Order: sequence, then structure tokens, then C-alpha cells
Amino acid sequence: MKKLCLLFITSVFCGSVFAQTTPILQKEWKGEVSVTSIGSANKLANPNQSAKDWNSFDEARTLIVLRQEGRHLDLALKHPRGEVQWIATISKDGKQIMATDQGGLSLILNLSGNSLSGCGAVRGTKGTFEDWFNNYAALCYDFKAVK
Repeated sequence: MKKLCLLFITSVFCGSVFAQTTPILQKEWKGEVSVTSIGSANKLANPNQSAKDWNSFDEARTLIVLRQEGRHLDLALKHPRGEVQWIATISKDGKQIMATDQGGLSLILNLSGNSLSGCGAVRGTKGTFEDWFNNYAALCYDFKAVK
């Protein structure tokens, strides 16, 4: 009987520890981006960048969840000059999102309640080593879910 009771308690504990639920994200998130760059790595996001100098800017952004299939996301990042498609994956514990885009952005976002924030980096994308080496940016995003 003691073994049966111990087996039951162990299985309940293990089941609760290993059972992770994937959060269902809100469809719309509003916030801002803060960017620091060298060169024109983030020219689409900031057309006023100097090609050789240090640049910085803060600007409003809207993140839209176009599709969510479990932990897998298709996202649209909207800014005053257009829209960029992101793909992303939610971590198994549901606390982080790894996102990327066609331009080479790598970004980790932390999910906590109705807040989504994190930082990443991007480099020049013209296909030459010189562009990749001389153009780079660090970006941080802060979003709140729109209810």
C-alpha cells in the first residue's frame, strides 16, 4: 500500500511539473522600439540614418499575431513606413519568444501577463561582407497587449 501511495504522489508531482501549457497570445500588441545602430543596418525602420555614423531613435510599433499554431507564430510588425513579417516560436515554458525576419533580425522577447519585451540585433543585409561588417543595430521592444 505504501508503494502504491508513493507511486501515486510521484506521478501527480511529475505530471504537474512536466505539463506545460502554451499561452494563447492576444492578437494586437502596442508599444515602441528603441534602436541604436552604426551605419544603415536598420534603414527601413529609420530612413534618417546616416550611412557611416552612430544613430539612435525611439518609435511606436504595433505587433499583430496573424496566426498561432501551438508554440509557432506568424507575426506582422507595423511601423509608420510599412510592415515586416516575423516568424517566432514560444519556449516550452511559455515565458520567452524567439523571433526572426527576412532581414536577419534575431530577437528574444519575454512574455509576462499582458507585457512582451526584449532585445535583439540585426546586421547589414545587402549580401556583401563589407555591408554585414559595417552596418549593425541593437533593438529593444516593449509591448502591451491591446484588450
